[in-house]
Amino acid sequence: MRDIDENSPEYEFVRQLLDNIRCVVCSEDYDEADISIMGQHDELWMLMVSCHHCGTQGIILAIVKEDEEIDFVTDLTPEELEWAYGLPAISSDDVLDIHQLLRDFDGDVRELLGEDLAED
Repeated sequence: MRDIDENSPEYEFVRQLLDNIRCVVCSEDYDEADISIMGQHDELWMLMVSCHHCGTQGIILAIVKEDEEIDFVTDLTPEELEWAYGLPAISSDDVLDIHQLLRDFDGDVRELLGEDLAED
């Protein structure tokens, strides 16, 4: 694995990537020290991230074509994405609350979500 520093040839690629992603657990921005290159084959890059805030680790697969910007892929609209970024991080208390709710729940998904789902 290779760490990234300002003298690395991959520095600009990693900076652009870091400007577009956050930790999936606590929503903190990644620092350059949080990312390592695991490998690269042609246009495919495999990177490992480790959040400095909560310790969550993950793997990023990115396809990078020369002279092209990195696209951030999501099915959210820009408004939905901005709204999601504004949400507070999920706490351990939130996880325990949901665990207890699901453990004690005796019903189906429709009851759980309180929705009247149309039958197909």
